[in-house]
Amino acid sequence: MAGINIAKTGGGFSICKPKAGARPKSAPAARAAELQVCRSLGIVKDGEDVTAAALDAFADRFKDQLSPDVIVAMRGLFKLDDSSAVDVEEALIAHGGGGALDLVQNGDDAVAQLE
Repeated sequence: MAGINIAKTGGGFSICKPKAGARPKSAPAARAAELQVCRSLGIVKDGEDVTAAALDAFADRFKDQLSPDVIVAMRGLFKLDDSSAVDVEEALIAHGGGGALDLVQNGDDAVAQLE
């Protein structure tokens, strides 16, 4: 049933409506990104799960200046060296014209700043 929580309690069941301010569960994409970054940095190995200790180790990596291995991992994660991703980006810019990069969000509408 949508909007109702059913929980087993003692000798029966408890039916209650969830609180309006309940936080939604984190997105699976965010969890996958955490796992990918932690694996690419060598914080966790394949098959291991990202734990609180692994996330603490990840945060420790960013206390000071970024090390070269972190920069390499981030370049790979965001596909900065991927020629096909660069080709797609350039094609989109060519298709959008010179003002494509000057796109500004104005409320719900996108407005191109043409000069």
